[in-house]
Amino acid sequence: MFNLTGTFTFPADEAALQDHFPDSPVIPGTLIIHSFVHALRTRMPEAMLSANRFRFKEFITPASYQYSIEQTPSGFSCTLFNKGRKAVTGRLDIQTRGDANG
Repeated sequence: MFNLTGTFTFPADEAALQDHFPDSPVIPGTLIIHSFVHALRTRMPEAMLSANRFRFKEFITPASYQYSIEQTPSGFSCTLFNKGRKAVTGRLDIQTRGDANG
């Protein structure tokens, strides 16, 4: 099992923010989840992943945020921190060929 930690930076000039509350930009949840997937793929480039149970506990605005990805017996637990608080939590599960959703 392994853990990944690092920093995600969401710049204010991100193209996705042009239509996502331009006067008060908020990072779209799909962009946050994509960042977790991209980070995990540095270790598992061929993995087919599915996102599950992502919870957005506060708005994420353009800035840099610490993250962790912890391997568990059934997948990966993902956490994005904002000033030490768990701002986003969720799971990435590995899909296998026999999975009904895969």
